[in-house]
Amino acid sequence: MPVDKQVQLRYEVLNKCFRDLYREYTIDDLVDACNKAMLKAFDMEDGVSKRTVQNDIANLQMPPYNIRLDENLKNGRKRIYRYYDTNFTLPQFRMNDSDRNKIQAAVNVLENYAGEPLLDWARTLLMQIESGLFGSDSSSVVSFQSNPDLKNISLFGDLLQAILNKKVLKLTYAPFGKDAYEARVYPYHLKQFNDRWYLIAQAVGYDTLGHYALDRIERFEEIDMPYVESEVDFSEYFDDVIGVTVPERYEPVDVILRVSNNRFNYIKTKPLHLSQRVIGEDSNHTRISINVKINKELIALILSFGPDVEVIAPENLRKEVAQRISAMNNNYENKQ
Repeated sequence: MPVDKQVQLRYEVLNKCFRDLYREYTIDDLVDACNKAMLKAFDMEDGVSKRTVQNDIANLQMPPYNIRLDENLKNGRKRIYRYYDTNFTLPQFRMNDSDRNKIQAAVNVLENYAGEPLLDWARTLLMQIESGLFGSDSSSVVSFQSNPDLKNISLFGDLLQAILNKKVLKLTYAPFGKDAYEARVYPYHLKQFNDRWYLIAQAVGYDTLGHYALDRIERFEEIDMPYVESEVDFSEYFDDVIGVTVPERYEPVDVILRVSNNRFNYIKTKPLHLSQRVIGEDSNHTRISINVKINKELIALILSFGPDVEVIAPENLRKEVAQRISAMNNNYENKQ
């Protein structure tokens, strides 16, 4: 069933609202959500009516969408709109032939730049789009790692614009297990790691950079303050670390790891870091070295290999990993 862009946008908004476990949407809330999206995308100040949204919901409950809402959710006398199964999501809307041809042309152009690091991200993105350019009766033949439920991924576009337009931001940020706080920051860079996005920014009054997970940003707004440019070259800033945490006060060190040969076959084809090199081997193990700054992401990566990877040096890292393993062992010892 073809849909125009305005209807498609409303369907996407409704789909997102129906899947939200943390907010109860009444029909008025759904209308407000649709109108905010329409205003932003199409500059439609008049918005849509309640009847339009009610018709949209009715259409979505019929083929080919066949959504199923929980009929028993209420807040007082008002009905709450939520999927019966909140893991359900609408399938991606199919592109028309003109849009499909434009995407295919872009993919073909970027194929000429294979191996260019600056454009690899764009090629990968277009590959993901290209993999969905099949007819509606085709099954998926390509899967990419993604997290469609990642909280606040919708902030990405606005944060990117703030960086490009050199705007100072006031964030309300809620770290895990701590109270939310406000921070005024100069935004500089967006970084993805382990299927999560981070804003790299410098807090006003501080000299070092911080990283703010998008899913922990409760809200942000632009504020009228002079923007301070960063002197950091972000094309090189993360070269000495695994992940996003860059210990500014420490220099990279040679981390020596003893890897079982069975696991080394995996690590050889997917290096832990660009600096990885083999420094020794025997019949059962291979010793490798990586030159990195020690951070929490490095420790988590080492622990993820279980008994197949042992830290040989430096000693402080070896002790830290050993303490983590001991704590893990205590969780399972003498417990039924």
